[in-house]
Amino acid sequence: MKHTYKNGCRGSKKWMTVLMVAGLLLPAAAGRAQEEEASPADPGPEELPLSLYVEVGGEYDNNITIDDTDNNSAQGDAKLRFRARVGLDVYDQNDTSLTARYSFFQSLHEDLTDFDLQIHGFSVRGKTKVGRANLGTTYRYDNISLAGSKFQDVHTIRPDIGLLIARKTYLTAFYEFRTQSFDDPLLQERNADRHSLSSKVYFLLGSGRNITAGYTVSRHNAQNDAFTFWGHTADTSLKLPLDSTDRPNVFRLRYRYRQRDFSAVTPSIGAVRKDKRHTVRAIFEVPLGKSLEARAEYRYVHADSNLPVVDFESHTVRGSIGWTF
Repeated sequence: MKHTYKNGCRGSKKWMTVLMVAGLLLPAAAGRAQEEEASPADPGPEELPLSLYVEVGGEYDNNITIDDTDNNSAQGDAKLRFRARVGLDVYDQNDTSLTARYSFFQSLHEDLTDFDLQIHGFSVRGKTKVGRANLGTTYRYDNISLAGSKFQDVHTIRPDIGLLIARKTYLTAFYEFRTQSFDDPLLQERNADRHSLSSKVYFLLGSGRNITAGYTVSRHNAQNDAFTFWGHTADTSLKLPLDSTDRPNVFRLRYRYRQRDFSAVTPSIGAVRKDKRHTVRAIFEVPLGKSLEARAEYRYVHADSNLPVVDFESHTVRGSIGWTF
């Protein structure tokens, strides 16, 4: 049986107007930033310890879903997306640095407003170099709301290591501990801790081109054994600059395969649940000046499961403009 949230109606004119206004303001703001020159006594942008990124765009998905609660609307909808990020270099000396970051994300659907998502993210990352190895640790906290109400809290800690193992081959590996807790008492049986081990190799092909391949194994331990699983994820990607300028147009192609083998019988189907999912993403990035970039993306998802609500296909198209300072 499919569980869906109640549909709302925000009206397309309202958020389309917001999108158009934001699209006009971002280039104007970037233009002003480029025209204002720092005085000799002021640090240039490359010396400032503060960074800012703002992105606004639109998206259409023919099947709106929420993975964390196995919720599938079986309906398509358009939405406005807004993303912002502020970073602060707390410490940066030689090969050692400490960075703090706040991020914000908001989606506003045209009709299915009960799927509107808001995320406040706070993270701290420290990194250093020991010999040839790059060592780092990241802590992140996400406060997530759904349809204007508190949805869940997520804490993540991830130590990692990176090493150039050949002249053009870079290897990374990390361990991740993730804990999630839901605010709704009806969802708290899904509260869980997750342990993951992951590795990825980057093949550096020169001129900004690279190919990556990675694998992750996860153990997700939920309060209800029906939501406990072993997860396996394999992914690969291609980055291909399309010209030789300082800020080239870039094409990216990504593929991910995810499998989840659950530990106990799911009562609604009377069997142990098994999920397989294929995701393909094609991305095209176009610089629009020193600080602006346009981005277009197509995503295809084929989800195969013996739980009908998460057995689906979806097609998503997305466009956005991002400004970096």
